[in-house]
Amino acid sequence: MRYGIIADIHGNLEAFEAVLAKLKGKADQILCAGDMVGYGPNPNECVEIIRGENIPSVAGNHDKALVNEFPLGLFNEAAAEAIRWTQKVITQENLELIKNLPLKLEYPGFDIVHGSLLEPLSEYLTSMAVAVPTFNLMNKPRLFVGHTHKPLRLKYQDKEIINPGSVGQPRDGDPAAAYLLYDDEKQEVQLFRVEYDIEAVQKKMKGAGLPQRLISRLVAGR
Repeated sequence: MRYGIIADIHGNLEAFEAVLAKLKGKADQILCAGDMVGYGPNPNECVEIIRGENIPSVAGNHDKALVNEFPLGLFNEAAAEAIRWTQKVITQENLELIKNLPLKLEYPGFDIVHGSLLEPLSEYLTSMAVAVPTFNLMNKPRLFVGHTHKPLRLKYQDKEIINPGSVGQPRDGDPAAAYLLYDDEKQEVQLFRVEYDIEAVQKKMKGAGLPQRLISRLVAGR
């Protein structure tokens, strides 16, 4: 089975479509490690693709904030403003899908959460030192996470934690959308990037009145 693992779409339709085009014919199943909304100008379209393409997803902190199940006070002002804007435009049908997202997805040989097994919504796994408690909680060889917006692979004994990076708002200095392919038969993980029309997204964000900080950082990938 070949899995396409994605995370942190954040309402960025152009980036999402670019990643899906690359995964078409290569992945038997696409899975999402959370945060399909927040920051970007097309939350409804992105959620509708998740539904239409039957992409299982866990909840991220922005998803939960949208449905008032994660405190906006933990966000910076730009991120909180984007959530408040998203709450105004999200459809009821899409809101219901987000409300029902699980915190964890379980598959043979691997699990998926947004943050960590210790704190599924809020912990950033950025280094081995931070990840050791989650490694200790793992009962499968691999765990796929999101949240940091940075691709990462950590290994500890016979276990591995892997972050594909962000589809919609990368923060590792590379503005291209990030994703990965996992072949469970070959036990092979491949990380990829794909360029997309950033200017088109920025234009829509500006038209929606979203914060300039969020608009500018797309180009920098930070």
